[in-house]
Amino acid sequence: MRVLISGYYGFGNVGDEAVLKAIIGGLREQAPAIGLTVLSANPALTTELNEVRSVHRYDLWGVLSELDGAGVFLSGGGTLFQNATSSRSFWYYLGLTALALLFGKKVMVFAQGFGPLRGRVNRAAARWVLDRVHLITLRDQDSYDELKKLGVRNPHVYVTADPTFCLQNSGPAEGRKLLGLEGVPVGKPLVGVALRSLGRWPGDEKEFVKLLAGLLDKLKTKHGFEPVFLLFQCPEDMSETKKVYDSMKERGHIVFKILRPEEMLSLFAGFRFVIGMRLHALVFAAENGVPFLALSYDPKVAAFAKAVGQPYLDLAEIGRLEAVMEQTKPLAVAREELVVQARRNFELFFETFGKTN
Repeated sequence: MRVLISGYYGFGNVGDEAVLKAIIGGLREQAPAIGLTVLSANPALTTELNEVRSVHRYDLWGVLSELDGAGVFLSGGGTLFQNATSSRSFWYYLGLTALALLFGKKVMVFAQGFGPLRGRVNRAAARWVLDRVHLITLRDQDSYDELKKLGVRNPHVYVTADPTFCLQNSGPAEGRKLLGLEGVPVGKPLVGVALRSLGRWPGDEKEFVKLLAGLLDKLKTKHGFEPVFLLFQCPEDMSETKKVYDSMKERGHIVFKILRPEEMLSLFAGFRFVIGMRLHALVFAAENGVPFLALSYDPKVAAFAKAVGQPYLDLAEIGRLEAVMEQTKPLAVAREELVVQARRNFELFFETFGKTN
């Protein structure tokens, strides 16, 4: 069987690269001889990191050639069918999926989030395509509800979990080693912080920075926590991180090393809790059983926090930051249950398409 995989790969985003690594690992675990090709913004790096064939996502003839030779097209991971960040990306991913159907390929939408998707034409096009794919798995209940609101009647839709819960965790020893090399005092209680650009949020960015910096100062002076900032996509995440870091009165730490997904995952074992905007910072926290506070710039962040029983705060409510922080509690869902849900993606894939195609 040959599978062509499409997603937000090759852009240096640790979360999306973790999704890709998990997809490749899960497919190869059950079918070691499976042929995999990934569409990527950096094919050479994708090949090096994952030992797969890769072609550039905008190489039209390369994409058509790979699609022609594939048995299954897998639109995998992330929140691809949305236009909150870009209508161009929505049409790119939906267009590839429609093209795969036109080529007569089996198509799976793999462990995605869904929405927000605005515009009557956009919603009608997505509904038409998604009703015709062969299998859809969604990483949270909110995405399932949004798909139903869209009017999708495809009977092969399942709620699973993010595939990164299947990643092999290197464990706390590796994480402590990496943190130590970055100058982080690993003998102290640590709070992980993962920020990103506030994007089009119309609120007061200065107030956001002031409140978050103040909370981190208080956690250090009153409770002895060392703030550790993590960059899931560099240099994009550096701007917001630097603003908060520079606004703190106390000293914090920034992990500057560009980490592979499994390395980043191992860091989270050393945190007492996490404050995060990046979705996969929260996923990695949950994988390590670490409680977190989610700063929800996007519905997918709130959806995941609700799924595992952790507090979240919409950016518009940033004034309640400290009060919500106090609601952080042990995870409501055991990691083992999340792994089972994540593995369901691969079980459904092979139940639907078999191991030869």
